[in-house]
Amino acid sequence: MRQTITKSDKNLKILNKLIVNGFYNGYVGTEKFVLMRNRFPNNHRLIGILNDTGNYDLKFDFKSPMNILAKILLGLGILISIISLIKGSWVFAIVFVVFGLILFADFKLKEKKEIKLFTNKLLEFHKTEYD
Repeated sequence: MRQTITKSDKNLKILNKLIVNGFYNGYVGTEKFVLMRNRFPNNHRLIGILNDTGNYDLKFDFKSPMNILAKILLGLGILISIISLIKGSWVFAIVFVVFGLILFADFKLKEKKEIKLFTNKLLEFHKTEYD
């Protein structure tokens, strides 16, 4: 299930408050927003892209140039695994597959954590609006 945020003036103001108050760096536009949490080290970003229904779909990925490096390393790992299988060396293929699965699981856990932190902070600002 994809996380979404409704596009409204109130949500746009709250997204800008998150940046102004120092919780996130980035920008907020009418069609898209990009937020990076203020912590060190941080190689991830949260992207909201406006969909057909008028909601922002939340995506999580690496910041540039890390996203390019991740794609290159993924392709290189697949290539090395295929070559090692052709040459009959199962050990390298298994090591690369296990290492890749560990990195993928770590990325998915970070994605859940960051989206949960973001939505909690967004709801916190919503609650302060009504108090």
